Amino acid sequence: MKTNKQEDEGEGLAALIGMDWADQKHDVCLWACDSDKSESSVIKHLPETLREWINGLCERFGGRRVAICLEQSRGPLIHALMGYEFVVLYPINPRTLAKYREAFSISRSKDDPTDAALLMELLRKHRDKLRAWKPDDKQTRLMGRLVEDRRKAVNWRTRLSNQLTAALKDYFPQALELVGEELASTLACDFLLKWPTLEAVQKARPETVRKFYYGHNCRRGNLIEKRLGLISKAKALTTDAAIVESSVMKVQNAGSPVAKPPW
Repeated sequence: MKTNKQEDEGEGLAALIGMDWADQKHDVCLWACDSDKSESSVIKHLPETLREWINGLCERFGGRRVAICLEQSRGPLIHALMGYEFVVLYPINPRTLAKYREAFSISRSKDDPTDAALLMELLRKHRDKLRAWKPDDKQTRLMGRLVEDRRKAVNWRTRLSNQLTAALKDYFPQALELVGEELASTLACDFLLKWPTLEAVQKARPETVRKFYYGHNCRRGNLIEKRLGLISKAKALTTDAAIVESSVMKVQNAGSPVAKPPW
């Protein structure tokens, strides 16, 4: 009788499958353990097609476990496969497959059907050195994704702020003082969309600018008056149309609602 540990390590499998994934389709190499030859096929990357293929495996092998080796431990293909109890996933590092390919291919060039066959071969010949993947529980996976998404959002905002700062320094450096230190703020984005150049804000009535600050919860009278004074006395860094117009497009694209981070 097989133990749970043996099953987790891939014992008692009905088939070994290598999948070379891509955005549009997946090359598959399947070796049924009761057969002496492999089978090749191509599956479109569509939820319906993947589900039909997986259900076909379940029916063909009577619900017995099948092993699938692929080059990713996360992503849409993993998401599609991880919900089936009879599927044992063996994700490997792409560098592992690249080294394996180099060892047996003179050209060393990547080829999807060949890679699918090599992934299947890794299972047949080296499964004892591979580790079956088991996902964390739902709460752990959710927390991990949220933390990663937040980190990416913060990095995205930092890059965007740096690009915005550089663009303003090219033609409208006074804006860095007029909108405050936080260029990702609603005040900064709205200000630069409304008045993307020094000339534009200097044409506005002081009372209009004052109401703008009040409307964005900037109510420190001395700070507002200081900024109004800066607007009235400031001189343009450059009036070169090529620099100003291109910089305005860059600034307004960065400050548009579409470009704002999701928080």
